[in-house]
Amino acid sequence: MGFLDSLLGEEEKRFGKEGAKRSKEAKVSDASKRVPAVPFRVSTSFLPLRLSAMKANSVNLVVRLTNITNDSQLVSVDVLLPRKELVGFDPACINKMTEKKVGEVQPGETKEVSIPVWASNQTAAGDYMLDISAYAHYQDYNKVYASVKRKTSLRVV
Repeated sequence: MGFLDSLLGEEEKRFGKEGAKRSKEAKVSDASKRVPAVPFRVSTSFLPLRLSAMKANSVNLVVRLTNITNDSQLVSVDVLLPRKELVGFDPACINKMTEKKVGEVQPGETKEVSIPVWASNQTAAGDYMLDISAYAHYQDYNKVYASVKRKTSLRVV
C-alpha cells in the first residue's frame, strides 16, 4: 500500500498539509542547488587572425574560459584539427590533437589558454575546422562531469 499512498498523498496524512508543503519546497530547493549543465563560457580567437598558405608559420589559438558557477572548477581544454590536412600543433604538422590542463578556475574568473597552430610550406589556402572541447573535472583530471564543445574556423590565405 506504500506505493499507492505516496501517489495519493501519504505525506499529507503523515505530516499534515503544512508539513507536506515544506517537504515539496525542500525538494525544489535541492534541485536548484545542482551544478548547471554548462559550468563555463568559452570564447576563441586567433592571434594573428590567419595563417599564410605555402609558408611555415603559426598562429596562436586563444581559448577564454569564464566560470559561471558559484564553485571553483578544475578545467582542461582539448583541441582537434582535421586529420588529413597540413596543419598541426607542431612545426611538422603531425600532431593533430592537444590537451591543456588549465587548473582551478574560481567563480567569475576568466582564464586564457594559448595554443600554437602551425602550417607548413605545403599547406593549401582554405578554411580549416577546429573542434574545441572544454571539460569540467571533479577530484582529478580523470573524472569529467560537464563539457562544452565549440567549432571554430581557421583561415589560411
